[in-house]
Amino acid sequence: MRTFEIKIQSEREADKEFIGVFRNLQAGKKVKSIKGICFTSLEAVRNLLTEKRLGLLHLIREKHPHSIYELAKISGRNFRNVYDDMQILKNYGLVQMSKAKDVKRAPYRNIEVPYQGISIYAGI
Repeated sequence: MRTFEIKIQSEREADKEFIGVFRNLQAGKKVKSIKGICFTSLEAVRNLLTEKRLGLLHLIREKHPHSIYELAKISGRNFRNVYDDMQILKNYGLVQMSKAKDVKRAPYRNIEVPYQGISIYAGI
């Protein structure tokens, strides 16, 4: 099962981890690739994973819409709001969107959620 990982850690911890990875890369060592993102607060995670955005992820996995317009219709939401949410989800790597090869109009896209779940880790 592919899981998208979200980590909550302090800025200091994030900086320390980044420096360690950077030094390993400089030394020519292999670094483990992680599919996910890091935030410094639970509030920031909540701002990304709103109920409406989680609902869109679920609809994409269940209904396989072929465009943002179709997704907006299925969700019963305004197209512009769905479009904005999809851009945010795309920028964070939670969805993948590509232009359909056989369609020339820009709004038509192949939409995919490449993960089965989201894991949130907060160290104590």
